[in-house]
Amino acid sequence: MKKKRLTPSFLEKYEIYDFSRIKEEKVFLVGSITKAKEYFIEIESILQISHQKLVSICSVDGLLNKEKFSEDEWDQLQSIALRKLQQEDAILVLDAEQYIGEQSKEEIQYFANILKRPIYYLSNLKR
Repeated sequence: MKKKRLTPSFLEKYEIYDFSRIKEEKVFLVGSITKAKEYFIEIESILQISHQKLVSICSVDGLLNKEKFSEDEWDQLQSIALRKLQQEDAILVLDAEQYIGEQSKEEIQYFANILKRPIYYLSNLKR
């Protein structure tokens, strides 16, 4: 197998970010699924392969198929996301287009106020 995911052209758009600032091992990605879907997928690979992080998100199916979930199902996923956060060392907010949605804000507040663990914002990782 000679294929390689993290090619120079793949990494080029992320060169402006210094992911090495994230010192914690277990990182949960938070952000708008509609605005940051590509970031979720690509940054997960970068953090895992290049930085040896254990990266989690709330739901792969939710990331790829949000429009197929009922409001009740989505609320259940949000509840599960808050439970998953308890296992994480840090979160990385994928604030694409400087947007942070209501569910992301809830996760950030929970992580900051209840768990009191580090929160990184993609926009603040710029070199």
